[in-house]
Amino acid sequence: MTHLIFLFVIGIISGIFTGFFGVGGGFFLTPVLNILGLPIITAIGTVFFALVGNSLLGAAQHLKQRHVILRLGIFLGVFSIAGVEIGKRIVLHLDKHNLAETSIRITYIIILILISLSMLKDCLSQRKRTTQQPTGSDNAAKKKCAWPIQLVSKITLPPKIYLPHSELGYVSFWVLIAAGLLIGIFSGILGVGGGFISLPFLIYILGAPAIVAVGTSLIIVFFTSCYGAFTYTLTGHVDWTIALVILVGSFLGIHLGVAATKTAAETRIKLLFALLLLCVAASVFLRQLELTSPGKVLVVCGALALCLTILWPLIHTFGNGIKHRKNPAIYHGASPDKMTKR
Repeated sequence: MTHLIFLFVIGIISGIFTGFFGVGGGFFLTPVLNILGLPIITAIGTVFFALVGNSLLGAAQHLKQRHVILRLGIFLGVFSIAGVEIGKRIVLHLDKHNLAETSIRITYIIILILISLSMLKDCLSQRKRTTQQPTGSDNAAKKKCAWPIQLVSKITLPPKIYLPHSELGYVSFWVLIAAGLLIGIFSGILGVGGGFISLPFLIYILGAPAIVAVGTSLIIVFFTSCYGAFTYTLTGHVDWTIALVILVGSFLGIHLGVAATKTAAETRIKLLFALLLLCVAASVFLRQLELTSPGKVLVVCGALALCLTILWPLIHTFGNGIKHRKNPAIYHGASPDKMTKR
């Protein structure tokens, strides 16, 4: 029962990350389940199953708020399916030679650190630009930060697809095919929905606003998770009890995460996401060194701290609402002694 309660809490945390970051939560769940003792391949299959429900509910919530480029999400999601199959075959091959555990952990660490450092660098650059007055050098810095978008815009192979809300406007069909395959391959290998790959891609390569990238990313995660759950179920690498408990907990967390995006600035979403990736990378590194207990403490405490940071504006707003109902005159400029009884 203790383990089930703990898994339920982990599910709530992953749900908050799903709703707030648009990443499905697999990059967090798979290392955690492995740190808790589940074999890496079983952890991958189990997380895929849980991500199907996570991504579906999260995407539906963001669709209501129109934070989705639906055409783009479906397009990338469909092509990512082929990538998931390739990734799965790579994992099974590594497992036959007893290389899966170490190889996947090292891949996790490298990718998470690279993405987190690039996002932290971008956040620091944005903060400097907001504190300084616009100058010629500031405009040059903006152009320098946008070089990936400019590079993609030079790929003009037809046909092209129009992307609303994107800085590119039109993008080559072949760029999206390559991106979908890449997202799917990493999803199949790492046991994630691909959100932590697709989110930076949507923001830094296609120029989508962070809040729109969050919702669109969940559409992609849904496609990769559905196929990943199906293909890993066929190989018998799914723990159904763990998957269902996490799924139930995540339903609660997703509503909280989506609600928190309403009060979050774009820079804050990027910063928190980068810090979370670093925390997970550190815990995976400790697990590789067989320091299981410190790894558990780091990833759980780090996740809880980030959840509190994400939800704090909601908690603060809710607290003010309660005070307002108890003492409405104070919030309308009247002092308590001037309030009259009805």
